[in-house]
Amino acid sequence: MDEIIKKPTYFRGSKDDVHDWLDKLEQRFKMAKWNDEEKLQYISIHLQDDAYRWWSQTSTTIKSWSSFTEAVIKAFGSTKVQELAFEQLKWYKQPVNQSIMQYYDKIIELCKKIDPAMPDSLKLKYLMAGIRESLKLHVALQDPKTTDSFLLLARKIEDTLSFTSTNNDVHQDEININVTTAQK
Repeated sequence: MDEIIKKPTYFRGSKDDVHDWLDKLEQRFKMAKWNDEEKLQYISIHLQDDAYRWWSQTSTTIKSWSSFTEAVIKAFGSTKVQELAFEQLKWYKQPVNQSIMQYYDKIIELCKKIDPAMPDSLKLKYLMAGIRESLKLHVALQDPKTTDSFLLLARKIEDTLSFTSTNNDVHQDEININVTTAQK
């Protein structure tokens, strides 16, 4: 608790990325095991410049942590960042060399930038839309209902497929060795 108060994660306002700041702040709060009431009580020490002036004017109307996060995003969230995130999300496809975990994190991060309150069902649609073709059918057949179940299933399938392809490579090497030995 002392660490968060002595060394705050500052947010100045429009010059800073409100989403990144909130993510970093939430991580620190989680490590310190702060509840929403404590977060709201000490938020002013994390605000400077425009953000502090904004808080001074609006603090009396904000009664919960969730209403604070909504209000600060509304006040300082860039619509440009939101539009860019939406364009990325719309066209994003999982690259061949990207793990399902990295893909999941990327999509969820973009969803958060577009709408922090985006429903899980919509996030799931975006996850399914851009997943690598080699995984898509396998995951779709399992019909995940939440983003958590999507991640669990997709990781299991990815692991199984990578194990299978590794096994095939090993088996192929054995065949080549046997053929070479037989030819001698």
